[in-house]
Amino acid sequence: MTTGVRNLENSIDLTNVWLRDILTQLKWQSKDSAYQALRGTLHAIRDRLPVEEAVDLASQLPLIIKGIYYDGWTLRDKPEKFKKEEFARRVHAQFEFDENVNPSEVIRAVMWVMYRHMGEGELRDVKFNMPKEIQEWFPEEIAPKG
Repeated sequence: MTTGVRNLENSIDLTNVWLRDILTQLKWQSKDSAYQALRGTLHAIRDRLPVEEAVDLASQLPLIIKGIYYDGWTLRDKPEKFKKEEFARRVHAQFEFDENVNPSEVIRAVMWVMYRHMGEGELRDVKFNMPKEIQEWFPEEIAPKG
């Protein structure tokens, strides 16, 4: 089944590439789990960022992933000033706190896939809007230029 709309088809294809890359990074089989990893990480990033930076990040995402990113978002009380533990807890909540899921590994995998598909420019801005402890989850390739 297809939509017959080129932009939507391209975005669906690209979303599937992102999900497959997350599966590869985590050595998982379930696309549902990859979706949960992507959704949880994107939402934690989005809620921690200043609003302007959150919108800048969204503008770089493929159409379908942008919808996942914005799903349920409200501008009220943003950014939320939570720390690393709460960031990980929010991602882990997507998996109903399954003890077989390591939220740090999930976050690193999603960050790597984002870096792979988006490049370092936008992610560097995102990284440096995060507390140092959260910055540890970003790929090492996103380093200050100097």
